[in-house]
Amino acid sequence: MKIKNTILYFILCANFTLLPASADVVWPSLYIARGMLSLNVIIIGLIIEWLFLKYYTKINWKNALITAILMNLITTVLGIVLIPLSGLGSELVFDLIFHAYDKFGIGTFHWSHWLVSYLLIIFINTFIEGLYIKIALKRKFREIFWWMLIANGISVFICFLFYGFSV
Repeated sequence: MKIKNTILYFILCANFTLLPASADVVWPSLYIARGMLSLNVIIIGLIIEWLFLKYYTKINWKNALITAILMNLITTVLGIVLIPLSGLGSELVFDLIFHAYDKFGIGTFHWSHWLVSYLLIIFINTFIEGLYIKIALKRKFREIFWWMLIANGISVFICFLFYGFSV
């Protein structure tokens, strides 16, 4: 019971206290990171990944739910830092290496930046959660990679539907 209350408290705190910290948004992944901490996206993402875990790992419903909650908790904690940094990295690649704005007139919120942010977020989540499953459930990473990538793709896409592309 205490673990459930702690997890719920963390989710609620993250949902209400971290959102104002991203008020000066300058790249898409920062914008999306804000949405990933909202309660509706968290619940929908947990349900999707819970179903994928149950189906692909063949563990019981309760253990699949616990695994989904724990791996998403870890992803949230690490993602608070990694997701905005990935967006900063993609901006640097676009601007410093390709000179995208100068050559093509592609600014920060061009669709290509959203696409790169989407893909980076999916891969970050998949790597973190796949590593958790590898350690906790003793599965090989290559066995779980593709279905975790799909589950995270769906979860992050839902976040994009709620919070992305509305700039």
